[in-house]
Amino acid sequence: MSDPVGPYDTLDPQGLLRADPSEGPAGADNRPHEPSAVRALLRGLAKRCPRCGERDLFVHWLKIRDRCPRCKLRLEREEGGFLGAMTVNYSVTTLAWAAFLVIWLIVDLPRVRVVPLTVASVLLVGVFPLAFYPFSKTIWAAVDYLVFRSSPDYASEDAADRAPGNGGRY
Repeated sequence: MSDPVGPYDTLDPQGLLRADPSEGPAGADNRPHEPSAVRALLRGLAKRCPRCGERDLFVHWLKIRDRCPRCKLRLEREEGGFLGAMTVNYSVTTLAWAAFLVIWLIVDLPRVRVVPLTVASVLLVGVFPLAFYPFSKTIWAAVDYLVFRSSPDYASEDAADRAPGNGGRY
């Protein structure tokens, strides 16, 4: 009896993305199974490599490595690639401040103490982005990885090494 064909099986006709290398055709580039989009994003939220889950991605709190030490995924795609991480950081900081403001107003209404609110707001928007910075970098690395792996060049190791994106293996 043959294996059932799933809706996504035709997207990988050579069997390049099979978890078990013995399942693919002879001579194929049998890479390890790629993580799902949800798993890659969850790994990014946890400051881990979106491809392999490695934890040691940072030299220190504000400096990410160029590549993952385990799978060699490019974590910094190219010059200017930090803009996505900066947008993620800014967006989450804005949401955190908005939630803080709503809670403050619920607690403090009808007489809002403006000076303490202003001081607390300045502290929040000054400290929160620094605390969230490594998370924003790995979240953006996960988004970038998910976008780049959908490229036809990703399956070719040579093309991936030449490309400025996250396909590089070495």
